[in-house]
Amino acid sequence: MECVKSAVVFSGGPHPEVTAPSVFRASAAVDAAFVVAADSGLHLALACGRMPDLVIGDMDSVDQPLLDQARQAGAEIRPFPADKDATDLELALEAVMACEAHEIRNLTVIGSGSGRVDHLFGGLLLLAAERFANMRIDAFFDSTYVAIVRDSWEFSAEPGQVLSVMALNGTACGIVSRGLRWTFGGEALEPGSTRGVSNEILDSVAHISVESGVVAVILNQEREP
Repeated sequence: MECVKSAVVFSGGPHPEVTAPSVFRASAAVDAAFVVAADSGLHLALACGRMPDLVIGDMDSVDQPLLDQARQAGAEIRPFPADKDATDLELALEAVMACEAHEIRNLTVIGSGSGRVDHLFGGLLLLAAERFANMRIDAFFDSTYVAIVRDSWEFSAEPGQVLSVMALNGTACGIVSRGLRWTFGGEALEPGSTRGVSNEILDSVAHISVESGVVAVILNQEREP
């Protein structure tokens, strides 16, 4: 059986609740083949008990003593100038794509839902970018879980949890759902439509599939999906 390689990217930004449930769930990063911290994502990586393999970014918000600790532990430090054309998160994702030591198939991003809206919005669009389509991507932003779905996605959940489905980067066609209160029966979803907002999970297992395009499945939850 083929070994599916995984990577974890810890994004920067404010992390006011380092004891949030998503952080402890994300401690599975210790098993990831490749771990990248984007700037102050280093703080979150260390809170999860994993020294990253790479710290990347303009280093404008990371604590210098922690950066020195990472360097001494053998992590690669890859600094960039502040005047750059990409966010630290984008640099981190590009580093995962370029990793020659591992063929990454699964990528989890762990970050914060706090802070600037433009960074959060830009990050969601980034995760759905076509150049990352060969990886299955999901993300934890505090207690919010996001799955980027291009084919199908199934997960365990608690009945009554709120789930939203949003089209990204163009029209998503042939959306089918199971285990939701308001079902998708093969219709299309346009970017900007609120058709998929605030659905409700009915069963212990929910399923979303997409014939073409890409959607973000957003789940506010208290436990791992």
